[in-house]
Amino acid sequence: MSIARSRSRPGRILLLALAAVLAAACGSGGHPPATPAAKVPVVDVSQLDPGNYPVTPWTIPGKGTDITVGDLVQESIRMAEHMPLPFEIDDRLVIGEFAGAVTADYPDPDIDNFAAGTPGLIAGWKTGGRHRAERTFGLEIDLTVLRFLKPEQAVSARDFLASRQNPEFPDKGPLTVPGYPAAKSVLGHLDSVKTLYAQDNYLYWLWVNDDLTVPDGPGSLLDATRDSLDRTIESMKGYQPTPVDRLAGLAADPEDLLGRTLPLEQGDPASAEGLYPPHAALTGDDRPVASKRAYEDAGVDLVARSLSNIYRTRDAVGAVKLAGAFSDELSDRYKAADPPPGLATARCLQRKDEDGAGAKFLCYLPYEHYVAEVYADQSQVLRQRLSAQYALLAYGHI
Repeated sequence: MSIARSRSRPGRILLLALAAVLAAACGSGGHPPATPAAKVPVVDVSQLDPGNYPVTPWTIPGKGTDITVGDLVQESIRMAEHMPLPFEIDDRLVIGEFAGAVTADYPDPDIDNFAAGTPGLIAGWKTGGRHRAERTFGLEIDLTVLRFLKPEQAVSARDFLASRQNPEFPDKGPLTVPGYPAAKSVLGHLDSVKTLYAQDNYLYWLWVNDDLTVPDGPGSLLDATRDSLDRTIESMKGYQPTPVDRLAGLAADPEDLLGRTLPLEQGDPASAEGLYPPHAALTGDDRPVASKRAYEDAGVDLVARSLSNIYRTRDAVGAVKLAGAFSDELSDRYKAADPPPGLATARCLQRKDEDGAGAKFLCYLPYEHYVAEVYADQSQVLRQRLSAQYALLAYGHI
């Protein structure tokens, strides 16, 4: 679950008010009065409290001559649009994992000297899925695709990563992936299967595990590895890599959407910050099957992610439907909560389990054909972030 371009048109509240006036007018002139309409929630801007959060859109640099970290993250997101969702590989993988760019600036945290061992790395994306919400309960797959300047650099990175292992928990031995004899694959110390396969300028990096079954050998995990490679390599054929001399400026915000999210705070990693087509956004969704249906139903065509997330929908009706769908999606972990003062249009939730995973509070704020998703662990911070987010969406209209 995770916004979009502003369009010059009357605000949704103004349109609703106009509709009410017209309805009242049509009810005059001797006709019986119409049944009073339900009170429509509105935002009371006099009660907004953004604290120190920005209330004016922030600017993302446009086309420049130097390639920025953000440019490489945005190219990684372009790759994500052509990677399969885990449930498209195996329909058991209905729970999504965190997704983000893997670059020299955002290396894999589990690999020492990652950047030094992967020279020529341009962009990469990591995603994953599992069968059950509880980790290590059933099938799990982590999938990373790395793009290099040259094919030989992909091979060199394969060899470097294949050599990395924890001496306290050594791998059990090499394996062969059906159909991929050139892949470097090993059986891990806990019977997971780790695989690296270089093809052209790309390195495909997989980890497959299943703690709930005790198969006769790693055959089923190797089959899952083969299926993952088959599907990913085929899907990646649709990716048209941006030439290196055109990477500068990819992180610009032509849709005026990313600049209306809440910007990351100091120290926050920006490995997932950027503009996402719908499929790429789903690679980091924790309930991708349900969210895919919600996207399609609401007409989501663009998502912006930073400290908050914004979804652009087909229209205002789609925005309200998306906020409702996301709220329903989380009903197993969250309960309904009152929105902060002045923000009656928001649908807010509070985590049921005080010690559970995820933010304690989150809200979905529809505004015209957008939905903002705002998180916080304290109610006052939630109020300030949501107030600022409304101001960013409505900038120029309030």
